[in-house]
Amino acid sequence: MDNHVNVTPETLDSSGQYDSGLKSLVKSLQVAFVLLVVVILGMLIYFFTLGGYFTVKPQESVMVFRFGKFVGVYDKGWHWFFPYPVNSFIRFKTNQQTLRVSFEAEQPLALPGGEMPKGGPLQPGRDGYLITADANIVHSSWVVNYEIADVKKYYDNFHCPPDPRDDDTIFTDDTGFVLGSRGPQTFLRSLMENAVIRVTSLMLIDDILTRNQGVYKRLVVNQLQESLDRHDTGLKINNIDLVAVAPPQSTVAAFNEVTNAGNVKSELIDKAREYRVREENNAMSMESEIIASAETYKMEVVSQVRAEAVYFQQIFKEYKNNPETVLMALYNNALSEVLSAVEQKYILNRRKDGNQEVRIKINPELKQLRPANPDNQTRGNK
Repeated sequence: MDNHVNVTPETLDSSGQYDSGLKSLVKSLQVAFVLLVVVILGMLIYFFTLGGYFTVKPQESVMVFRFGKFVGVYDKGWHWFFPYPVNSFIRFKTNQQTLRVSFEAEQPLALPGGEMPKGGPLQPGRDGYLITADANIVHSSWVVNYEIADVKKYYDNFHCPPDPRDDDTIFTDDTGFVLGSRGPQTFLRSLMENAVIRVTSLMLIDDILTRNQGVYKRLVVNQLQESLDRHDTGLKINNIDLVAVAPPQSTVAAFNEVTNAGNVKSELIDKAREYRVREENNAMSMESEIIASAETYKMEVVSQVRAEAVYFQQIFKEYKNNPETVLMALYNNALSEVLSAVEQKYILNRRKDGNQEVRIKINPELKQLRPANPDNQTRGNK
């Protein structure tokens, strides 16, 4: 026996009073079905076209994961993959980023008169400071400029937030007190602080403040880059700026006096060096003049000796042939040369009888000058 009964709108509503409502319901279901089909088709079209399409913006990189497995890193252009949940995309900023690290004391409150109070004792936990190798306190402020050189290493080795472009995650308690933070910037800040603390502890206060700030900065850069390479972070340090460095406020005056004394010392040393260079140049100039004069005198003496040697050789040759004649000529030359400088000459001849007559010509008496006044002349005659 077949108990199956076919239920149709006609059997439910044999009287026809629900016919219009049933027709409206059927139409609504048909419209809903068509809309559902359209939505499904639209989703399928979007899924296979625009859903997996993305463009890499300038100074940006995109990592692609397929079912959580790394696929690749894309730095430029447009790409298409099956969209989520098949593939997921993570964007990174690859432009230069900045991080500030400070070891400065908190700014003291102004006094009622508007004046700033002198620095007081530092409070650990509130004020930042560094200890140098010679047990001095110094404050400094740094700015780190860096960029992501390897996106995959950066993502794998840093505790990045879901979107690496976001700031680090900050943890607070029920009262809102900040307990700490977690993320790449926090990690980089810790590495930078460790580098500054380590290098500062190995240098003297004078080197940090005045003498070797360039060395101080370079050592910090090297220490930070070594730490980043050791942790394989994928970051590259472009440069680190030492924004400020100073001793505690209460000791600034004393350090300024030391600095001024050092400046005066440097000026005096520079002047002494200038004087030394000037005197060395003068001595070298005088040395050159003396050597030149000596060389000239040497050449003159050598030339004169050579000329006298030639003359002597000639006289000696003549002397061998006629000794008396040469001796007489030499005697006469010497005599004439000696007597040429004498104004009055007296020649005494030697006579055989022993008598000698000397005749001297006395210079005439000078005439007296006639006075110009005739009266004086008359008085003198009287």
